Amino acid sequence: MVQGLPIIPSVAKRLRNTNFRKIKALFSSMLLKDQFERFVKLSLLAFQLVYEAILDGKLKDLFHRQMFRHRLLTQVEIDLATLTPPKNILPSDFHFVELIPDEIIKGKLSFAVKSRGFKLKHSIKRGLRIFALIKDFVVVGDLWCVMQYGAGVAINNPDLDMLGIHCKDREAYIYDVFIDPSYRGKNLAVPLQISLQSKLKSEGYRKLYSYYYNDNLPAMRMHRTLKYKEIKKFRASRFFFYKKIEEVI
Repeated sequence: MVQGLPIIPSVAKRLRNTNFRKIKALFSSMLLKDQFERFVKLSLLAFQLVYEAILDGKLKDLFHRQMFRHRLLTQVEIDLATLTPPKNILPSDFHFVELIPDEIIKGKLSFAVKSRGFKLKHSIKRGLRIFALIKDFVVVGDLWCVMQYGAGVAINNPDLDMLGIHCKDREAYIYDVFIDPSYRGKNLAVPLQISLQSKLKSEGYRKLYSYYYNDNLPAMRMHRTLKYKEIKKFRASRFFFYKKIEEVI
């Protein structure tokens, strides 16, 4: 019995190492599973984008949006605390709503652009708040918001780190503003933004951050019309889902 006692610590150590290896393997498999699922979803989205561009004869435009180097962008912000949003100028046949994850995931709404619906369905699960323009139960425009917390969980976005934005309580980052191509030129982006500002201001939000590409003249005019303050300029490079942003000094 006395000779057997030294074996006990060795056995305990072996058990601890075995459990640690099992736990490590479990977490590794979960991580790989998440990465694989994300890869599959992004691949399906890329194929859908290319398919739609081919059908519309706009493959060149797609590659221009998804692949570029050193494209100039301007970071902007607006203070909602001192802002009095103008009266809503949204046409009567359009409705501004916040999209509910359950409605999106279960397909209760349709999208004028299918790839947009696919992308939104994947992203809304991450806790983002997404607001949209709807006409006849079809989403024809939307924009996405990152708050400090979304759907009750802390969330982040790679743009925030690259742009040096730190959303505090009651601050939000707006990005990925989209209007269905068949509705562009009908002055819907400004009412969409005004509706969002009114909504978030009523919830007590104090500041909004965003950015626009300088060669996107409609986006530049929209932000200047809405009195966004220009903060910094950056150079952005992108290859589909990979993006790099560097500040212009």
